[in-house]
Amino acid sequence: MSERPRVNAPTAEEIQRRFGHPLVHVARPIILGGIGVLGAVRRFKWTAEGVEKVLEHDRPLIFASNHCSHADTAAILGTLPFLIRRRTCVAAALDVFGPAQYVPRKTWRYFKRECLQIIVAAGFHAFAFDRQGPPLRSLRTALELSRNDWSLLLYPEGTRSRSGKMAPFKPGIGVLAKMTGRPVIPVHVTGGRSILPCGRFMPQPGHAMVRYGDALWHRRGESPEEFTARLERRVRALAPAGEAVADAAAIKTEPSLATAAGGSADAPKRAP
Repeated sequence: MSERPRVNAPTAEEIQRRFGHPLVHVARPIILGGIGVLGAVRRFKWTAEGVEKVLEHDRPLIFASNHCSHADTAAILGTLPFLIRRRTCVAAALDVFGPAQYVPRKTWRYFKRECLQIIVAAGFHAFAFDRQGPPLRSLRTALELSRNDWSLLLYPEGTRSRSGKMAPFKPGIGVLAKMTGRPVIPVHVTGGRSILPCGRFMPQPGHAMVRYGDALWHRRGESPEEFTARLERRVRALAPAGEAVADAAAIKTEPSLATAAGGSADAPKRAP
């Protein structure tokens, strides 16, 4: 039995072409308006803390968040300032949201995958990121998107947590932080699972809280693994006190911003 052909992750050019597709432009206000109406009917909402920290830096930015629910993406994008949100794209799993390659055309399966592509591109500016194979192609695509003034929303765990506990981050985020030289904003979402648990299609009543932390920059001489570990500690530290997700010992060992490299450990904030 022959192996199933591997789906290739799209290039930055292909992604931006899809973002500019007329169907995407038409569907975007409909989808975003529908989410708002659905929230009122189904009684779910999201609020945020620390949004002012996002405004301290010039675009493009990289947002790195925990991930427990598909509602996390809507909550993060829904709490970002408009000018940042409109130029933010979201890394989505290639095997779920990727293009319908190697699927026979004019079939129901092909139609469903193409519709899903239009929906996630219109609603969330999502692009397919390869989480299973060698990530180099997807990292290069993310780098090019960043250079084209797109902020990036990434989930370094690689998949949604079914238990609600945050899994270790994959070091690709550290590679991307080094390659782009852009600030990485740690994000923690609480309550997304109450709105849209895994396996559910229709949202439930609930409240998601999005917490934004201080930006991190890749330090000179720092390995991707070291940066990723530092970022993971910051995201865990944003969790509410009632959640047993933060490693207190690890957080205590985090060097202060004032003691690294003879001054600020991270790059300076935008001048007023």
